[in-house]
Amino acid sequence: MTTIRNPLATKVPLESRAQIHRLDAGLTSVRGAHEIISMISTRRTVTKLILGHNNLGNEGTNVLFRFLESSLGRKYPIAEISLNSNGIRNEGLLAISRYLKGNEELNELFLQANAFTGDPAVTKAFVEALNSSNLEILSLNTNHGLGDVFIEHFLPRLHAPRLRELHISTIGLTPRSVLHIAAFIRSPDRCRITTLKCNGNPLGLRGVKSIIRAIEQANYSLLSEGEGPEDETSVEAWKVCQARLARICVRNGYLRHETRSQALELLRYSRVLLLRSLLRVTDEPLPAPQPKDASDSWHGFAFTTLPTELQLSILSLLAPSLSSSQRSRVFGYAADASTLPSPGLPSLRPREGSSACLPDPSNPGAIPGLGGTSSIWEVNGLTKDAHCSGGRCIGVSNAASCNRDKERQRWLDAIGCSVYEPERS
Repeated sequence: MTTIRNPLATKVPLESRAQIHRLDAGLTSVRGAHEIISMISTRRTVTKLILGHNNLGNEGTNVLFRFLESSLGRKYPIAEISLNSNGIRNEGLLAISRYLKGNEELNELFLQANAFTGDPAVTKAFVEALNSSNLEILSLNTNHGLGDVFIEHFLPRLHAPRLRELHISTIGLTPRSVLHIAAFIRSPDRCRITTLKCNGNPLGLRGVKSIIRAIEQANYSLLSEGEGPEDETSVEAWKVCQARLARICVRNGYLRHETRSQALELLRYSRVLLLRSLLRVTDEPLPAPQPKDASDSWHGFAFTTLPTELQLSILSLLAPSLSSSQRSRVFGYAADASTLPSPGLPSLRPREGSSACLPDPSNPGAIPGLGGTSSIWEVNGLTKDAHCSGGRCIGVSNAASCNRDKERQRWLDAIGCSVYEPERS
């Protein structure tokens, strides 16, 4: 007898098969590392390593990351590693740095509550690796031994365009670090983070005011900045600072949204109009539009016959929140025919190894044979919310990131339009 399986009967989350969770599992030193390596080796893919509250130490960390940076380990697209509370010292941080260097897969790294110190050589190696990676979230919270010397060598060298969150709460900072924090915040070319967590460091009210002033005057990327009272200063004074900071973050959030949406809108129209203008210059003239009525003397408005400077000036009205340099970068991308997709008919189904999104298994309409269409891969699959597959991919339900969203974010980062950029005089 043939058994017919209901594809919705087995409710094992797709992502969990690619995750290794060994939280507080008694993993110790080299032996613990070998146990983790064995688990990784038995799986086709691994995207997360959750290994907090064990005792791998330097020795276990060295063994684990020596495997991960090998040719065998590199085939696993690990996007998140959590190693909080593992007794890792500077030698282990160097091993992590070697793996992080040039890593395009790792997005989140959690290293809270370890035993790092602010050794300048180790810090330099770590920040250089961070700058060359695609890391988006870095947590160093409660590494009490880092202190001011770490910030002194870390922030002036930090230039990681993909980094979005930096957590440095309770790492032993004093007012000495305020100058370096404020200088980093004031550098729009280096500081693209949206979240800076710095609680539990006795920076003092004056130091916190300096940081808030830096955000207000020169930073438009930060949307969340954790600060709280660390001394006996008046609670009312702290409340004033927190209210001021909240207003700045709201401002930055609004400007960020406007910048991103206007950049995408500008690209949409610039692509059509500027490429059409390019064709008129490099190829035979396009036929002029014919009037609806032969007796009508009006023959339409030929935008592409206008001088280029006037075309760009008109298009700029679509994106008033963008700076001149941001609009120029969008125009340059839109007018470059080499950035167009490859010619040919689009495929209705995702190709092997493509970045097509996964259907949402909780939506029966997305699965053929269960009320869905024969294929969820629509040619023009963007919804009004900019998700793909007619709004039926798992990105819509926040089960995973929509690949269209990821591609859009990569474009905004590459073109320099993910953050508001004021006009420079």
